[in-house]
Amino acid sequence: MKNYKKIWYVLSSIFFALVLFVYATSNNFQNNANIRLNKSETYTNTITNVPIDVKYDSDEYFISGFSSEATVSLTGSNRLTLASEMQESTRKFKVTADLTDVSVGTIEVPLNIENLPNGMTAVATPQKITVKVGKKVKRDGMIVVPQVDQSQIDPKLQIDSVTVSNERVSVTTDQETLAKIDRIIALLPTSERITGNYSGSVPLQAIDRNGVVLPVVITPFDTTMKVTTKPVTPSSSTSNSSTSSSSETSSSTKATSSKTN
Repeated sequence: MKNYKKIWYVLSSIFFALVLFVYATSNNFQNNANIRLNKSETYTNTITNVPIDVKYDSDEYFISGFSSEATVSLTGSNRLTLASEMQESTRKFKVTADLTDVSVGTIEVPLNIENLPNGMTAVATPQKITVKVGKKVKRDGMIVVPQVDQSQIDPKLQIDSVTVSNERVSVTTDQETLAKIDRIIALLPTSERITGNYSGSVPLQAIDRNGVVLPVVITPFDTTMKVTTKPVTPSSSTSNSSTSSSSETSSSTKATSSKTN
């Protein structure tokens, strides 16, 4: 009888030992699986308005016609690194377009992502940009024509005079675009309304004969416009719009003469 009890105790011990072994092995397998899962977990964030660094010979060429920003999708397993790249102040990567070996013409160039941290991947949208490359030229002394739309003037007022602090400016662009410039205008912003004498900073633009804004760099890029007004009198109410028209004609004449300077 005692022998049976000993055998029973031995068998029971072996059984419970096996149960414990299987339980421990199962837990260890699950833990290892969870560790592998955590290690392979990735995160993706999207950054908009990332500046594109275009590499080209700025002394020789003038470039235009391309988007200056891209959208970048970042993927990585390290949340801290990903968060750091999301912030412009701590960002290491940059989006570039290499035009160092191109010549005059319209060029399609791929976007590259440089200085990306280890363990991280990135995709830029768009993946390519189209850039117009032209010979760089500069013209000094181009006349500035102030321009105020009639709809921006209070009906009870008429313009007495319009002046700008910079009557002549320098324009940098490519040869083809320079030939298209009709005039340089100092344009009163559409948000402004003339309800009396006005003085403020306004942007400068180069436009062609159809009023299309051209890609140029104007130095300075803005000017101070001063507008003096006077009340509309019965005799002058009908001439208010004609004043603007004659100003446009005068502006075109000045712009034409500026091209020959």
